[in-house]
Amino acid sequence: MTYNMTDTTLKIGQLDLDMTQFEVPKNIVILSAKVNNRYNEVNGEKIKTEEVTKITCTALDADKVKVLTEMGISTDDLKAINLEIVGNVDKVAMLAQNESLLNVPIELVKPKVRLAWNMARSNWAGVKLVCEDIKILGA
Repeated sequence: MTYNMTDTTLKIGQLDLDMTQFEVPKNIVILSAKVNNRYNEVNGEKIKTEEVTKITCTALDADKVKVLTEMGISTDDLKAINLEIVGNVDKVAMLAQNESLLNVPIELVKPKVRLAWNMARSNWAGVKLVCEDIKILGA
């Protein structure tokens, strides 16, 4: 996609970074998953709705996990990847809520690399993976 250099409505967090600059794993293992719901403002108060906007996860490269596990080495020292699943959220949310996503190999569908927002510092810090959907590969 091409953007105008003078566009003041551009959202930096929605820009896709060049995937060739990153080592993006083909498959991942999800360590934790959190369902994010939409909030509506009613009388100045934020009210949580049933509508799921995305699922945020921490994940590891499945190939690295497999190799380390086969060697009997702990994966605790591997740095986790931040992942957001933004498509097919109702199906994925059901899987996340009953923990069916955790510790199984998963293929990312249409992954993208984007800047990650650090809420504590109120600035951009690092990158995250964003994907449209996932495919569970099994145990």
